[in-house]
Amino acid sequence: RTCEPPVATAFAAAGMAAAVARRQRRRGVARRSAQPRVQRMSAATEAPAGAWSRYGAPWEVHKFGGASLNDAKLYRTCGDLLRSESARDPKRPVPTAAVVSAAGGMTDALVAVVTTSVQDPAAAEEKMKAAAQRQIDILLELVPGREDLTDPVIANIQSDSKGVMSMLTAVTLMRSVPPQMLELVAGLGEVWSAQTLMAYLRASGEAVHWIDARDVLIVPDTSSGGLGEKGQALDTIQPLWEETSSRLDAFWRKAYGSDTSQTPFVVVTGFVCSTASGRPTTLKRSGSDYSATIFAKLLGASRVVFWKNVDGVYTADPRRVPDAFSISSMTFDEAMELAYFGGQVLHPSAMIPCIENRIPVLVRNVFNPAHPGTRVYGRGDERLRWDDQEPDVTDSDLPVKAITSIEKVSVVTLSGASFLGTHGVAKRMMEALAQSGVNVILTSQGSSEHSITVAVDEGQGDAAEAGVKEMFALELAKDPEIRITQRKGCSILAVIGEGMKNRPNISGRFFNALGRASVNVIGIAQGSSERNISAVVPREDLSRALRAAHAGFTLSDMTIAVGIVGSGLVGTQLMKQLSQFAAGSRDSSVPAMAAVTRLRIELRAVCDEHKMLLAEHGVPLGKLGDDEACDLSALYTALGKEDQQTTQLESTDLGELEEFMNTKRIPHKVLIDCTASDEVAARYPQWLKRGLHVISPNKLAGAGSLTHYAKCMEATRDSETQWCYESTVGAQMPVISVIHDILQTGDKVIRVEGILSGTMGYIFETLRKDPKATFSGALAEAREKHLTEPDPAEDLLGRDAARKGLIIARELGLNLELSDVTVERLVPESLLSGGAGRDWETLKAELKRSVDGEVAARVVEAKSRGECIRYVSEIDAQRGKISIGLKSMPPDHPLAMVRETETVVSFTTERYTQSSPLVVRGPGAGAVVTATAVFADLLRLARKLGS
Repeated sequence: RTCEPPVATAFAAAGMAAAVARRQRRRGVARRSAQPRVQRMSAATEAPAGAWSRYGAPWEVHKFGGASLNDAKLYRTCGDLLRSESARDPKRPVPTAAVVSAAGGMTDALVAVVTTSVQDPAAAEEKMKAAAQRQIDILLELVPGREDLTDPVIANIQSDSKGVMSMLTAVTLMRSVPPQMLELVAGLGEVWSAQTLMAYLRASGEAVHWIDARDVLIVPDTSSGGLGEKGQALDTIQPLWEETSSRLDAFWRKAYGSDTSQTPFVVVTGFVCSTASGRPTTLKRSGSDYSATIFAKLLGASRVVFWKNVDGVYTADPRRVPDAFSISSMTFDEAMELAYFGGQVLHPSAMIPCIENRIPVLVRNVFNPAHPGTRVYGRGDERLRWDDQEPDVTDSDLPVKAITSIEKVSVVTLSGASFLGTHGVAKRMMEALAQSGVNVILTSQGSSEHSITVAVDEGQGDAAEAGVKEMFALELAKDPEIRITQRKGCSILAVIGEGMKNRPNISGRFFNALGRASVNVIGIAQGSSERNISAVVPREDLSRALRAAHAGFTLSDMTIAVGIVGSGLVGTQLMKQLSQFAAGSRDSSVPAMAAVTRLRIELRAVCDEHKMLLAEHGVPLGKLGDDEACDLSALYTALGKEDQQTTQLESTDLGELEEFMNTKRIPHKVLIDCTASDEVAARYPQWLKRGLHVISPNKLAGAGSLTHYAKCMEATRDSETQWCYESTVGAQMPVISVIHDILQTGDKVIRVEGILSGTMGYIFETLRKDPKATFSGALAEAREKHLTEPDPAEDLLGRDAARKGLIIARELGLNLELSDVTVERLVPESLLSGGAGRDWETLKAELKRSVDGEVAARVVEAKSRGECIRYVSEIDAQRGKISIGLKSMPPDHPLAMVRETETVVSFTTERYTQSSPLVVRGPGAGAVVTATAVFADLLRLARKLGS
């Protein structure tokens, strides 16, 4: 066994060192005064060339974490990767070092042994045996039938286990765990792991030794005890470079001698080291990455490869942002910013030796070695850029390279009007936090120190609040307006990228994306380097915020979750169009398509009057049948078993549907009302207030009571949500948009005339073309072509045209109710009782008897004058009046030129006079054009949200 002292002896040394340190503190002796000066090795003074530099090629260092070493199969994978990487060029094999973590979960298991021994020594002994046996089982499965290789390793593992158990008696007696003991025991996982991988490489015929870093890697005695937290960016522990290099050289000469006939491998324990006085210690949690770059610097390596279980450094956490993807390259400055703000792929300390010696770092996937991963190299600031680093061409297109977060933080705020203009408030607050041992992650300060907010780790929130209150106790006692508050349940979101420098509107895009996703921002901070902008947000909004920001910088497709209420003709046609959109190709070179090439629409829910389909990952639209109206039960049955596991078919409950749509997973949610239901329209204000956008061809909200209409409008203003109802008036024709353009450009509307009912337009155009046609017969044809409203009484009594006219009038600023509309009814209301379920043959007969003749007479009369009859809606903006009724039109009038189911609207304004009005004309009835109009509203909304 190479240079490894028995565990018990090591602990005795650790205990003596701890006792000396305690005596020094009691005497008031500063700890650092007794320590040797920290030796640093810069790029200008590289490690002296040792015995390891005589193999004719630069070294490479490969780091394997616990997730890559979870079982024998993974150890074999890592060993084979090392061999293949070393043999990339058969003529010149690469000397290769592997720095290993403990097997997955082993460090936690060993820590549990120590902590358990405080109360239950027997249970601790069982845990120790289980941990040791797990490593032995991995070894025997990995290297079967080679007792010459496995027996020495097993003996070492068993010896270590016995040494630990002999020490745990002291823990039981003391009822506490000395941090030095915890470090010693926790580091055994790496010691066992290195020997296990070495045995496999030797069994494969490689020249390999293992290095116990506790015998080689030396750090100052100022290194504190304890393991630290996973992923925590602690103060960097600087090795004693000259001493470490000297010990490595001595190890090398003893282990490898002068033989250079075979390119060597060396397996190094990560995480562990020793102090100058000989006390075993660690580089703290996540320190194995640092071990790898320390040895890379010592060996003069040409690169360091960190093997992870992902394809490199990602643009965001793929667990929260499924569309995240790996970054091809980034600077060390970007990587350190990313690590500091929660990205745990690389530890901040690990990058320092590579920066000092300009060693490229690669992050690659142990399960997908063909993927190139991420290359980390170079500096971001112009004055620090290296002459050999290549410019990043993606900086201009993607100024934000990654988005990361710290999930659990608390926000502590000091505020008070009396602080205005007072000097030193921030200094005192920071001193209070420092004295309390609190690490400040982010600071946001108002002008003149009137209010100062800091974000701290949630576990330190109470200590931070108490420390600041103690510092400002006198001010708090004198001035009741001064407040010190703590807000828990927060997270920090940060966007990072070198391309953000000197680039306007990055902050605007960031906060615009958060605002459109209805994410409240609690605090803001920007680094002076301009490569980082951070925001504090409520923790429950973190996933939504990450996705919104990720999409806002086009790092991923923007996803919109859609719920369709009403699966009748319009709803079904809309689903078919969404299916075509998802399956079709979108050519971004076409200007009109550029805005939608990265849009993904997820149909999350659809319901009819009786059933609703709730799909956690979207309804598979490819399963839609050819029916004109979708049967939701049949659609659910058509789903495969896998899709059914994430999809529910339930009785319709609009409240439950609302809750399901209000997912935190997707930032942008839209409910589309394809019904003619008052009950659904009544829910619009509630939906809008909850951050659910609403798109509606349903006219019952836009033409409902003024009170309800005002509530809808107020909800859009208060919640930053959108209510889109272009399709309520002219289907796909941009009637509402034209009104907005006219008014916003300073024009004044005098009068609006139009044929707003597609059904009535079809009927009277049929009577114009065919002298033999009748009113009742034309209505029957319109019904067969699905041009009528679900209840034809809406058309025949003029209510459909009246509602559309009222919507237009309200857009013009007229505060009118539906009762204010004057309507000429062509059909007695008594004939239309029974709603949509009335007997059609009876109705047709009644219309033929009582209506056909009268209408025919008016048609003939108009023809005698060379004119035609139209059912016209007129909005007199000057007098504030709306009227609906039959009018005789000359052939050159815009309303006389309408054909088939066309809708036509004529605007007379101060700029567009009566002799030359602005006319909008096109198909205005039918499920296809209505669904297309709704889809267009959805795409317009997507452009607004993504802008």
